[in-house]
Amino acid sequence: MIEELLPNLFVIYSPNEGGNSYLLVGKKNILVDTSLGKNASYLKESIEGTGLKVSDINTILHTHGHADHFSADYIFPKAEKLMHQHDAEKVNRKDSMFSCASLFGERNFPKITGFLENNQEIINEPFSLKVIETPGHTKGSVCFYEGKNKLLFSGDCLFRGSIGRYDLPSASKQDTLKSLKKLLEQDYKILLPGHGTILNERQKENIQIALEYLEKSVELGQI
Repeated sequence: MIEELLPNLFVIYSPNEGGNSYLLVGKKNILVDTSLGKNASYLKESIEGTGLKVSDINTILHTHGHADHFSADYIFPKAEKLMHQHDAEKVNRKDSMFSCASLFGERNFPKITGFLENNQEIINEPFSLKVIETPGHTKGSVCFYEGKNKLLFSGDCLFRGSIGRYDLPSASKQDTLKSLKKLLEQDYKILLPGHGTILNERQKENIQIALEYLEKSVELGQI
């Protein structure tokens, strides 16, 4: 299902265990994550429902290097594909264990063409995205903050009512805790997560619940 959240901003909800995708239409057309390979036709049809073609997508921004977020990249052969360097190097080596590709039955690995850096600004009028490094789910996880509309594209760092796993390769509960505290400092009104539904209320409370759980685990020595 595709939904227009704001003018020129669409969410493409995954129909299964794949990740959500977000389409930002501007001077360039940007996708945040592309979901599983088996969702490629669904993704294509959703994009075409906005009047665009897959060939109109210029850039794909990846929140991290797991297969449920990059495996449909192959339908965008001309788009530049960006990811944090740590995860990108694993994906470019087709590391099935790190990327969980085997877990999802995926064989499609994109060629990441550029690296995302902390505080990098990606300007695409009418949107401007800031990269925020948020390791925890993977070492190279990032979020994207859009200040004009106060949006946070959180990948698998933070969901509505939960957080991403921290028991996978390069994941860390301690890093997750630090990253959530960093997000607590961000002034955003709408959470756009890598899985599940949008959250447009009680953002601080949503993070605080996760922090209390993680901090209790630290106190009990469960890290």
